[in-house]
Amino acid sequence: MRLPSQQQQILLRWAPQRIMKAVWKKIVPGLFIICWGIVLSAPFGIPGQIELQSGIILGTVWFWVLYRPQVMSLPLLFLSGLIVELFVVTPPGFLLLWMLVVYGVAQGVRFRLAQGGFFRSWGVYALTVLGGVFLEWCLMSIQAVAIISPFAMVFQWVLTIGVYPLLHAGFAWGRRIFDNS
Repeated sequence: MRLPSQQQQILLRWAPQRIMKAVWKKIVPGLFIICWGIVLSAPFGIPGQIELQSGIILGTVWFWVLYRPQVMSLPLLFLSGLIVELFVVTPPGFLLLWMLVVYGVAQGVRFRLAQGGFFRSWGVYALTVLGGVFLEWCLMSIQAVAIISPFAMVFQWVLTIGVYPLLHAGFAWGRRIFDNS
């Protein structure tokens, strides 16, 4: 009986860790979305908590689809969106639809925005979020059978685009750590 060489033993010993690391890299954005969706649905009483929830979720989708699309796959996005839908107060299915629209827009303009830098990317993200916020405002007004104040829409839009630079910086730092490990 032939024993494996020392190199083969090392490879066999590290194979499960490589697999775990590869799987971990693939699910981190989805777990981030789910965790923040659940945490920000708790009644902490923080002003703008609901708006911050959608801002963090959409900013996460935008960043990872734009800069690492292989990490934010469509099945992961859909699954995390379904789970988060259980904890949001928007009309049923709206956040998931909004996440899919942000995914599609980011996927469609990814190559053009890669050369434009952060501010160009942030501007397109702001326009995408503006369309989603307007649609949410319309749906909430229909659901309430009254016109809701547009200030809520403006607040959500400003908070969502305002939190993105912080998310971008944190994710860029995290991406470098993942790439080096």
